[in-house]
Amino acid sequence: MIEIIQISRGGSGGVTGAKILAEAAMYEGLDAQAIPKYGSERRGAAVEAYVRFNDAPIRIHSPVYDPNHAMILDISLLDRIDISKVDQDGVIIINSKEVPEELKGTGRKVAYVDATGISQELGLVLSGFTFTNMTMLGAFVRGTELISFENLEKAIRNYWGELAPKNVEAAKRAYEETKVVRV
Repeated sequence: MIEIIQISRGGSGGVTGAKILAEAAMYEGLDAQAIPKYGSERRGAAVEAYVRFNDAPIRIHSPVYDPNHAMILDISLLDRIDISKVDQDGVIIINSKEVPEELKGTGRKVAYVDATGISQELGLVLSGFTFTNMTMLGAFVRGTELISFENLEKAIRNYWGELAPKNVEAAKRAYEETKVVRV
């Protein structure tokens, strides 16, 4: 079973991104689930979401405690996740222009992309909040190679309907621009 923890800020689309990633996994023929974890948080507060996918039925429905992969949609939230809990062979996917100092020398595989910059260039902003969810999904696909870009695109188009083109473009640009390194 593959387990992913995602840390984002309320209003950046993290929970929606988790749902779309789970749907993309289903298009791969996998059983999948997306579980948001939030309470009365407001826009800008830290929000967690979990995604699981497996080639057999998933029978647990709890938060992810020892993820295979981690996605951090806002670099200022890096300290909200215990990196030592992420599988040593997993990928840490970060919205950043460079590898954060905290990760250098850890031997970890890191996929990083300026998701905020891409999303802002494409106008994926509402009431001052930049939606980095679709860009980060493109980075996830590039960094982990667990889901095909075609199935991610299919899930994005299914969710967003007529708003899909800009969101697909964000994911595609992130997929193309993500750098994957071992630090």
